[in-house]
Amino acid sequence: MYKFLVILLLIPFVISAQTDSIRTDEFLKNIDREIPELLEDFNVPGAALCIIDNGEIILQKGYGLANTSKGTKVSNTTGFNIGSISKTVTAWGIMKLVQDGKIKLDDPAEKYLTRWKLPESKYDSKKVTIRRLLSHTAGLSLHGYPGWSPNDTLPTIEESLNGKNNGPGRVEIIMEPGTQWKYSGGGYTILQLIIEEVSGEKFEDFMQSNILSALGMNNSSFKIDKNLLLKSSEEYDAFGNKIDFELFTAKAAAGFHTTIEDFSKLILATLDPKFLTKSTVSLMMNPVPNSNESYGLGYQIMALNGTSEKLTGHSGANTGWHALFWINRETKDAFIMFTNGGAGHTVYRKTFCDWVSWKYQAQMGNICTIKIPISNKLKAYIDTKGIKDVSKIYSELKKSQGDILDFSEQHLNTLGYTYLNNGEIENAISIFELNVEAFPNSFNAYDSYGEALLKNNQKEEAIQNYKKSVELNPGNTHGIKVLKKLGVRTENTAKEIDDAILKSYLGNYELAPNFMLTISLEGQQLSAEATGQGKIQIFPKTENFFFSKDIEAQIQFNTNKNGEIESLTLFQQGREMIAPKVK
Repeated sequence: MYKFLVILLLIPFVISAQTDSIRTDEFLKNIDREIPELLEDFNVPGAALCIIDNGEIILQKGYGLANTSKGTKVSNTTGFNIGSISKTVTAWGIMKLVQDGKIKLDDPAEKYLTRWKLPESKYDSKKVTIRRLLSHTAGLSLHGYPGWSPNDTLPTIEESLNGKNNGPGRVEIIMEPGTQWKYSGGGYTILQLIIEEVSGEKFEDFMQSNILSALGMNNSSFKIDKNLLLKSSEEYDAFGNKIDFELFTAKAAAGFHTTIEDFSKLILATLDPKFLTKSTVSLMMNPVPNSNESYGLGYQIMALNGTSEKLTGHSGANTGWHALFWINRETKDAFIMFTNGGAGHTVYRKTFCDWVSWKYQAQMGNICTIKIPISNKLKAYIDTKGIKDVSKIYSELKKSQGDILDFSEQHLNTLGYTYLNNGEIENAISIFELNVEAFPNSFNAYDSYGEALLKNNQKEEAIQNYKKSVELNPGNTHGIKVLKKLGVRTENTAKEIDDAILKSYLGNYELAPNFMLTISLEGQQLSAEATGQGKIQIFPKTENFFFSKDIEAQIQFNTNKNGEIESLTLFQQGREMIAPKVK
């Protein structure tokens, strides 16, 4: 009788386990079916994916191609650059030095520096601590780095910090350290230099021997050499065209190269700490003060809406590369995905949403809604049948596939510049003309059209389009500059926006719990960055109304009765979201 009772008690658990197994099998089959379709729809040649469930790898494989010309398939040992996820790996190097007693988290960074010092400012450089550098709360400039081509001579770390870095400018203190979160790749270049100063080794050598080799990550490196490149994927633009491999002086911020097999080892070592201690890993993955609860030491933090679950991880992007990982230490689950195409973020975003839905029965909102860019369809048509009927094809697609294609202005603009940069001026002019017709109130569409016309020696037509662009946006300094060069008077068209007004917009705006839109300023350029997403530049239409060239979005800054900025309104995809400013 007792034996029979035990069997009865076990039946619900057996049934539950079988149900979970069926759900998992269905999820994995769906992933295997969906990823190749996503790769094709978004012109991404290849991807690598790893899913860890309850501490065990249940899926680790490559999809698509690492090299389209050779037909080389992506495998678990194919190399990928993972962009800003390099910062997470660098944080492990710093925390190893902290754990070994060679660095203290709350010491000033300059205590460990002899080769470079922070530029003088009105702020106290002693408040720029190791902890604040790791958590982006040090008040520093320089969000991110463009890469260098293989033919460039790379600057030294010190030269990069001083501003020889392909555009972003020098690293300096621009706000009171420790008071708010501001993403700074430049801060991680300081950490890169600190590792060299403290260890007496080159950064990449220290990381190889003390972190990567210790974790068994033997196909990963911050040093890009011929042996590494032989095992690496190529990288591709938004239309699947091969592009140059980028190199970085700022290796700690953006230069790590790894495989899905290797990086899984780091994630497993995070879920079950053995190399770094459990307390060290916990410290890295908990939010620091004044980070809006969204950043620890090298890790982003995200609460899943409608659940009690919190994920920690990071995203990364360099030209032609997109990568993402999120882990749940409580349940020992993880999602890791690398891609080798300009639209790879769309592929990993949809796959990540599927994982969250399967694992936590949670919905991620708008980020899960993806549409195929109209530019993909138009380019496929133009490259086979020519440019002649492109306007007609655009109209037909909008009528027949308006619900599944993305007709955003930015996609036409990207396609136009692809043709322009390839010397196909006739195609570029036709696409920019189509963009002006589709978006007659966009100053950027007229600006781009003017650029193509000018390149085709159609000066008068170019001037008319630049004039229209500046009329729509008096703050279009590029258009004004071109018109001046062409001898066109612009005194009455430009509207300068005072520095004090621009600075009043800076700060964090809460779009949703644990989801911030951070407004920052570098020089005269405002930028917006949503939690866990990339940074975009925003340009003025009026004194308080801004728009993005990169995505279809506009921002209006709102004041209270005292004239102080109290919120912003985000206009995107036909929706309006008011985000109060975080004090």
